[in-house]
Amino acid sequence: MSNSNATGRCLCGRIRYRVTGKTIWSGYCHCESCRRFSGAAVTSWLGVAEDDLEFDGEKPSIYEIDGVRRGFCPHCGSSLTYAADRFPHYVQLHVGTLDEPDRVRPEDHVHCEEKVAWLEISDDLPRHEGSAADDNNDWMKS
Repeated sequence: MSNSNATGRCLCGRIRYRVTGKTIWSGYCHCESCRRFSGAAVTSWLGVAEDDLEFDGEKPSIYEIDGVRRGFCPHCGSSLTYAADRFPHYVQLHVGTLDEPDRVRPEDHVHCEEKVAWLEISDDLPRHEGSAADDNNDWMKS
């Protein structure tokens, strides 16, 4: 999904979005923060430039802490977005909120040092202890 034109929505449909540009990154996150926000043992994300994301209808409510902003629907509670000060002009979308999530192929696993012990990963994707950006990966410059 390099030139995505992806669309998605929250569970109740009051928040809809459209991605108009190319995908910057897609992958799995194992961090505690994502687990608690999503309620899932692992999350999958699609990263895009902030200017390439458009919302229709309502915009997500934002929970902000320590330079991280997580977007969610205030009506149905769907977790939708992740943005952080350390990655300016960049936003990630939960793959599960996409209308066609099968079009996204994760590229790697991040924050593996926080992975729940019982989760077994059987793919051959690269694994990063922290963020992929922490491993001198140029994913933000693609």
